[in-house]
Amino acid sequence: MKNLITVTLSLLITISSYGQSYFEKYQAIADSFELKYGIPSSLMLGVAYHESGAGKSVAAKYLNNHFGIKGSNNLKNTHNIKSSYKYYENVSKSFEGFCLLIMKKELYTKLKGTSDVNKWVVAIGMTNYASTKTWC
Repeated sequence: MKNLITVTLSLLITISSYGQSYFEKYQAIADSFELKYGIPSSLMLGVAYHESGAGKSVAAKYLNNHFGIKGSNNLKNTHNIKSSYKYYENVSKSFEGFCLLIMKKELYTKLKGTSDVNKWVVAIGMTNYASTKTWC
């Protein structure tokens, strides 16, 4: 729960400062997938912001992967960078990849259409979404 509070506070501070442009840039994508999958756009944006370092991580810049989703890529051959993160054709596909991953989890059927982001964060955190304990 301590890490959940840390992430929430971090997101609030970020939104109120320089991070706002990241949210504005990807809001339409997140909104479209909220309508399609019933996952709150604010949740998607918060997770994407956190996992990608506001779109500045290697995975975000070279792989269009804003969620830290593992998978195959060709970075070693193209940029001599070793990475275990999945390549997405574009950022929109990354957001959809997150939604498809969440859909496979038991929590999805319970929370689909629920706008209470805190419930989503707690439920996702309990599924070991991230391999590190810094997420929640």
